[in-house]
Amino acid sequence: MVIEFSGSPAGENIYDLKADGSFTSSTKLAIGSITILSDISGKIVGGRLAQYVCNSTSPTGEKTVITFDQGKLHVKSGKTDKDLDIKVGKEPYFGNLHPQLSASGLDAVDFGKKSSQEIKCFCPDVAAFLSPKFTPSGYKTIKKGTVKLFDMMLAPVQATYALDDSKHVVMMDVPGQKLRFIVPEWEGLMKDPLAAFPELSQSKFKVVTDKGVAMKTRDGATLVSEVVRPDEPGKYPVILERTPYGRQAAAVVGMFYASRGYVYVCQDCRGRNDSTGEWDPFVHERKDGYDAVQWCATQPWSNGNVGMIGGSYGGFVQWAAAVENPPALKCIVPQVSPPDAFLNLPYDNGVFFLYGSVWWSKIVAGKTIDLSSFMSKLPNPEKFSTLPLAEIDKAVLGQRVPFFGTWLKRESANDWTGFNYESDLKRVKIPALHISGWWDGDEIGTMLNWQIMRDLGRTNQWIVYGPWTHLFNSSTKIGDTDFGPTAVIDLDSVYLRWFDTWLKHRSIGQEKQPHVRAFVTGANKWVESSDWPLKQSKTTRLFLGGTGPVEGLSTGGTLVASAPTNQAPSKYRYDPHTATIDKRILNPDPNKASLIAKIPTKMPGTAMFQSAPLPRATTIAGPISLDLRFSTSAQNTDFFAQLLDVNPNGTYTVIGQPGKYRCSYLQGFDKPRALQPGKIYQVQFRMWDTAREFAKGHRICLLLSSTMFPLYSRNLGTIEPIATGKKMIVQDQKIYHDKKNPSSITFQVVN
Repeated sequence: MVIEFSGSPAGENIYDLKADGSFTSSTKLAIGSITILSDISGKIVGGRLAQYVCNSTSPTGEKTVITFDQGKLHVKSGKTDKDLDIKVGKEPYFGNLHPQLSASGLDAVDFGKKSSQEIKCFCPDVAAFLSPKFTPSGYKTIKKGTVKLFDMMLAPVQATYALDDSKHVVMMDVPGQKLRFIVPEWEGLMKDPLAAFPELSQSKFKVVTDKGVAMKTRDGATLVSEVVRPDEPGKYPVILERTPYGRQAAAVVGMFYASRGYVYVCQDCRGRNDSTGEWDPFVHERKDGYDAVQWCATQPWSNGNVGMIGGSYGGFVQWAAAVENPPALKCIVPQVSPPDAFLNLPYDNGVFFLYGSVWWSKIVAGKTIDLSSFMSKLPNPEKFSTLPLAEIDKAVLGQRVPFFGTWLKRESANDWTGFNYESDLKRVKIPALHISGWWDGDEIGTMLNWQIMRDLGRTNQWIVYGPWTHLFNSSTKIGDTDFGPTAVIDLDSVYLRWFDTWLKHRSIGQEKQPHVRAFVTGANKWVESSDWPLKQSKTTRLFLGGTGPVEGLSTGGTLVASAPTNQAPSKYRYDPHTATIDKRILNPDPNKASLIAKIPTKMPGTAMFQSAPLPRATTIAGPISLDLRFSTSAQNTDFFAQLLDVNPNGTYTVIGQPGKYRCSYLQGFDKPRALQPGKIYQVQFRMWDTAREFAKGHRICLLLSSTMFPLYSRNLGTIEPIATGKKMIVQDQKIYHDKKNPSSITFQVVN
């Protein structure tokens, strides 16, 4: 099998099965400066794995030997040299880097059923049991023959397998990783998406990688990069990615661009990996970003035109550099980018993003990234209830993370000099391509940045919103919800057209591309537009109302077109003493995620308001804002607002991400201020953008609460410093909905 990465050769897998059941499988994968080696030899008896030895070498050069014989597993890797207490029996098996071994798992699928089937499989090259979900997707015939096609979902990874009549895996395609294994004679099974765009830069250059290239910042720090470039003399446009997650892994994307006439520079941020300087996350990226862009522009392989790309932190650093206005920076592609420090991470409208901050702290606590934390649970998640919060990192992670303690002490937006950039976006005039998803935990950054640039009159902005999590464009599913085969799209051609236009100054139709591409869930379709919110949308306002209890399915809360004239406020109580750890936090497996909310008949600590059944299908697309009139019995409280789609069958589906606000910041994010118990206040905040078609007969539901613990820290009801506060106060909430104090939700309706 030939291995391709981003359409370019990246290695091969050779599999040999003898008549007596003995086999060998050898995989060599080389992407840029990353090389992975894995060899397995063993024996299959009666269709079952009887024995094997697996030798592998990781990208860092660490060697691992896994031995399975007479029912016993042994692993030797680094300091590990032990037997594993794993019983391997008659289960099918499934290869990670050895696609032919996956034929066993595929053969266990009932191909006559078109539904998803979870098959427990043993994975010999990682010595663990996995439970991939397989969905038969039909047959495909080409000149070579006919194959069975299977869609596979394993955690966030989605792949397609093709199995021929001899039960050989002739193709494994992993779009989210741009990785494909394929037997050469079966190449007709897959088409290169870029083949449809001959006007774009084609792959024609051999590629060379310069490793560990250093530059100096203005204050003397050394930032280290991998430089992937065409192996021919000349000056080329540069694409810069800056990352705290290790330049070597990120540089693998460079092959795609370098083969098409770009230099791809991937740089370790300050204090990360081989770069020197203090690791104070986000704070140094403005000046460092400027220096890195200008350095790229002056290198002998550069023609002076620089663009940037990257996701998450790698999206943030682009905006941080852009507001500094480096002359060489011509365009950016910020993917799933966070905004200012008080608007998402580590504080979301003043509410401390507890789980996300602790989880991320574990990953980047050391100088190099801790890859083990991405998909595994945290060491002691049951300790999230620890107070004061200053002890959380030690309690949950078993270690102190210096910057985490610093974050807790920065309770004012004014404490984040260097991190904040939103107020300086007026200085940015270059083109930006925004990428995010409706369930992206940082979507608020894309939402706010797009809105600010739009309000500034910038017409050189484009945006793509998909039905994705932070791992954007990697899967058509979120847990138990499938958005259909079009949910994952070809972004490579979008990016290549972008850079060809702004860095190579080629006229190839970028101006004809829709400025907005948004996926409408419910209808499960893409819409294209010249603006967001969509030009054809109309502002709609629904008022909160109702009588009686509002906590749970028996709610008397309503959403109506006109403000009620004379109604008593709705009430609920939030008691931070009773906080429990959501079991989903204990198991971070994305396969276990669900967008179906389980709403009990009585749901203490919440307030639900529902519309009447909709007389026709209704699409909401764009910004959503909440105007809430409330009083509380405490000096401080939080509000979380979530939109739900209520099916007549009683199913409640979560729509996008909730909005939230810590009310001690009602007078500004400069410092928390105590509320006056019993006084009526007004809080206005945006819920996060979304696009959803509500079917005829469905209801729109607004769910209010005062906690999302442990995703977000508890509001203890006081204005003690959150780092040291321990005293907890019960918060009795009143939500007003009368003529004098109307509460309402405003959104955009397309049809």
